Amino acid sequence: MTPLWCAGCGAVHGADEPCPDELEPTGPESPGWRVNVSTASGIEAFGVLVAPCGDLWRARILTFPNVLWKAPGRSGTIKFVGRSAREALDRGIEFVRGHCSERGYAVRGENMLGSAAVLGAAGLREGVGVVLPAVRKLRFLPVRFGVVRPSETGGTGNVSETGVFIITRAPIDPGHELTMQLRAQDAPFDLKGCVIWIAKERPAGDRPPGMGVRLVEPPANYLRYIRTLP
Repeated sequence: MTPLWCAGCGAVHGADEPCPDELEPTGPESPGWRVNVSTASGIEAFGVLVAPCGDLWRARILTFPNVLWKAPGRSGTIKFVGRSAREALDRGIEFVRGHCSERGYAVRGENMLGSAAVLGAAGLREGVGVVLPAVRKLRFLPVRFGVVRPSETGGTGNVSETGVFIITRAPIDPGHELTMQLRAQDAPFDLKGCVIWIAKERPAGDRPPGMGVRLVEPPANYLRYIRTLP
């Protein structure tokens, strides 16, 4: 399902979020992440660029070396907005991963390209010479979800500090905001998020259907739980 790109800023954001307009950069645009992918046309490299835009950050996606991605039927590039470089970068990465999963592309390898000076200052976790993304952890946990209230049932395929993949045969369209209740060890976590991408069930049954959800301000008890997982 095609995401609902805003005609004003070119980004995906909730209906009740103010449009950040043109998202013109106020600083240099820097490479933040790159992945090599096996496509029908051969090996291609996709990447995410990040740039400050006043008090916000934007991310854009490109096929290396210089082809920026555009939304279908639009002339401008697609963008992802965040309150930090980390948030904008994560949204761009999640979209690329969903794009690859939807088309059955095999991911050959990922590399974080952002410098600690640029991205670390915006709240990313720093490693030795690299900046590390939120780690996905494979866990099947019962979850209830819905647009108005958490009335549908499903389970998680993976969880992280910034998002979850919900296994369901009835995914909700990208761009919609969700309320969720995830249960782990008899302790419920009340979560909110936005659907970024959906995965359709393959005829061979080698990939579960569902949706990738970016979490919005996950509570402290949820973050503590994720950090305890091996």
